[in-house]
Amino acid sequence: MNTFNPSIGSSSVLALVSLLDDYGYSRDFVSKLSGIDLSSLELQDSRLPLDDYQTLWKTALDITHNPALGLELGQIFNASKIGLVGHIIFNSESLEEGIKEYVRLFSIVNEAISLVFDTDEKYAYLRFIHLNPEYYCIPDMERSMVLSLYRGKTLFDSDIKWESVDFQHAQPSYIDKYQKVFDCPLHFNQSHCQIVFQRKYLELAPKQRNPYLSGAALEHANTVLKKLFRRSYADKVKGLISQTIGTGEADVDHIANQLNTSRQTLYRKLKAEGVSFQGLLEDVRFTTAKDQLRNSDRQLSEIAFSLGFSDLSAFSRAFKRWSGVTPKEYRGNI
Repeated sequence: MNTFNPSIGSSSVLALVSLLDDYGYSRDFVSKLSGIDLSSLELQDSRLPLDDYQTLWKTALDITHNPALGLELGQIFNASKIGLVGHIIFNSESLEEGIKEYVRLFSIVNEAISLVFDTDEKYAYLRFIHLNPEYYCIPDMERSMVLSLYRGKTLFDSDIKWESVDFQHAQPSYIDKYQKVFDCPLHFNQSHCQIVFQRKYLELAPKQRNPYLSGAALEHANTVLKKLFRRSYADKVKGLISQTIGTGEADVDHIANQLNTSRQTLYRKLKAEGVSFQGLLEDVRFTTAKDQLRNSDRQLSEIAFSLGFSDLSAFSRAFKRWSGVTPKEYRGNI
């Protein structure tokens, strides 16, 4: 089976590198300190592996001694540094059209996250679902959530206000900075990150729109997207399992439906890559369980039910089979 190694678009990396330069740390210095080659970032369609991006963020937090660096970066707006997907969003006919393109093209920004956009009679919901808990990067999510708010205010309407914001990680020590930036109810230790806002905002048109720029950017983005989608079928199935593991829909029929195929075809394609659906499901369950045991204070029975187990004893047996220890022992050894 091919291993899915997610990557990050260069615009996100360049934004962080530029902020560090403002702090007095040159690109060469940051490159040497982090051990990451940043020399090719200016090349068209250049990308950085996710693990390198996470290392870069760790280096940035270490040298700036600013745990809220992600929040700070999200508030910076430079029109000349908007990436490919950003140009498409902010030159769309409406915010709704822009968000739908954002969801469709988000792999160009970050391959480790899947976006889900939903609405009801009053509100709109934009959910950031990590395909693997190990891909979660707190400062990058802080930047992404703040950036969506501040760019919305700058390019659509200065009166835009979020109803609430959810984060997967625990409440940080600098919660006062969150409250000042978002100015809305905040929820932590959630199953996914989410922005909630009034549905009426979807009708907003950008303050300045260039449809010709949007068309050219969209054509190029579609080409980039095709290149990124050349990964194994098993990775796609695993990503969909990760999205639905906490909703009770991580079953083969639902996943097959998401892929517009039959259960038999799904089984056949996975077998051709040397894996099984059950094996992928157990892999996601194990990874998610470890993450929740390490990074949350949820009760063991709550974790068991969220992963689709009928009771705690079934979860404990499975976890011991995967790791050699029970969930309680694993948490106690952290």
